[in-house]
Amino acid sequence: MEENNTMRAAQRLFALMETLALQGTMGVTELAAATQLNKATVFRLLNTLAALGYVRQEESGKYRLTYKLLGIAGRLLEQNDFQMMVRPYLERLAARTGETVHLVQREDDHIIYIDKVEPTVNSIRMVSRVGMSQPLYCTAVGKALLAGDSRREAHEIWNRSRVRVLTPHTIVRWEDFEAELQQICRVGYATDMEENELGVRCVAVSLPDFSGRCRYAVSISAPVSRMTTERLPQIAAQLLEFRSEFKDEWKSGPL
Repeated sequence: MEENNTMRAAQRLFALMETLALQGTMGVTELAAATQLNKATVFRLLNTLAALGYVRQEESGKYRLTYKLLGIAGRLLEQNDFQMMVRPYLERLAARTGETVHLVQREDDHIIYIDKVEPTVNSIRMVSRVGMSQPLYCTAVGKALLAGDSRREAHEIWNRSRVRVLTPHTIVRWEDFEAELQQICRVGYATDMEENELGVRCVAVSLPDFSGRCRYAVSISAPVSRMTTERLPQIAAQLLEFRSEFKDEWKSGPL
């Protein structure tokens, strides 16, 4: 019953928004007639949408959509365009290294995996999946992104995060984490030395988006048996080369 009510409420909200998108500014009576809802329901739903910032009431008393939906759509398009642009680079990295390559996007105090390319030469597969969310503090991609923030911003995110011991290697003291960020700034890449998952190491670099902000990061992940201390600098060098190539081509125009 609860699920049906939730579905019905969502359907009514979207019906109002789609009608306003098609018809433009409308009053409560007009919307009720167009959506076949009673006026009391329409009025209540419009108040909800207005509180969320999706509609605005004009001086005439009629309602119109705001540009909030355009902002959401723009971010989605930007993400999809960026993914398509980066994808060939990810495939080349996976082919060259024989390891799993991830593309992530920063969302507040977490990262979201938005693409993953697995090699064909190695049988061990990473458990990560597109859509999975991870904290910033315990991942190579997260640390690569945080290194671009001011220390004050990074410290605030650290304080907001639920910092906990995930493995014996997880960094759980701010002083140690701050030193890690300083090291990332010096060498240009971040590492996850089994801090998030035992047996897995990662190397990552941040990537600028359309505006030049580093909202994305790319990582190469592998079991410890393959991501040895001797091989890790070689993987890092390939990632740094990839970032340089990508940034140069991105500056020169659309890919």
